[in-house]
Amino acid sequence: GQTYGCRNQHHWGVEVRHAGVVVVQVFRKRLADGYAGYTDGVDIFLDDRLDAVQTACTLVHELVHLEWGHKGHQPEAVEMAVRYETARRLLPDYRAGECRGTTISEVAANLFVTRQVLMDRAASASDALASLGGCFECQLCPSIKIRAQHLALRN
Repeated sequence: GQTYGCRNQHHWGVEVRHAGVVVVQVFRKRLADGYAGYTDGVDIFLDDRLDAVQTACTLVHELVHLEWGHKGHQPEAVEMAVRYETARRLLPDYRAGECRGTTISEVAANLFVTRQVLMDRAASASDALASLGGCFECQLCPSIKIRAQHLALRN
């Protein structure tokens, strides 16, 4: 496996909240279909079929699991919290109005994240950030319908 050593940040600039140096063994191997990666609480295992962007996004996701003390399968609510935190870390300055592309996949590719990470970031942005970023103007993202329904229910 590969060993990544870091002091406060890993290669993609995502903050690691542990003091000092964090060393994580990352192994590439064939995982069961539907699984991009997992952690056993010590090491990270990534599917060897992932492309560079998928690898980066999955690695950050698994680093969040490690940081939060997880190992193995997590309940759906925990997994969603990890996905949203991953999206916040990969797209900290998310501004939907600045996204370029004609499809969600194209916008994600231009931001160097997966489609799922982009969707999770849109869904996890606060209403204020989403509005400021133009999220309510972008007709590409299905989350606009969810946001509109959420706002209608609150008003």
